[in-house]
Amino acid sequence: MTKNINLKKFAIEKTPLTGSRWLKLSISEREHIINLELKKKKLNDFEVFKTSDDGQIVFKVLNPIPSSKRSDILLDLEQDLKESIDKGLTVWFEPIGDKSKLRNLRGIKFQSE
Repeated sequence: MTKNINLKKFAIEKTPLTGSRWLKLSISEREHIINLELKKKKLNDFEVFKTSDDGQIVFKVLNPIPSSKRSDILLDLEQDLKESIDKGLTVWFEPIGDKSKLRNLRGIKFQSE
């Protein structure tokens, strides 16, 4: 019972917003500081695809990452970026097209930006 109360606290917590430092950075400055963090973590297959004022960072991944490892890598990277750059940052992978031949034959399409 106590555990559920603790989890509810996280559900009502306000999402951190990006700070003024992040907002003042140009896109190239943002990419530079993110790339420095990627080098520290040896994530050479990651490429910054997009950064926005609201703190969303979208990464392209140059080589496939097994789904069993993807979420752990993304969560660890997000935590590191929050601690080193700005607490309002969130990270995402660029959406990729559906690779299922069966769904593609049926005409079902998933589009990325």
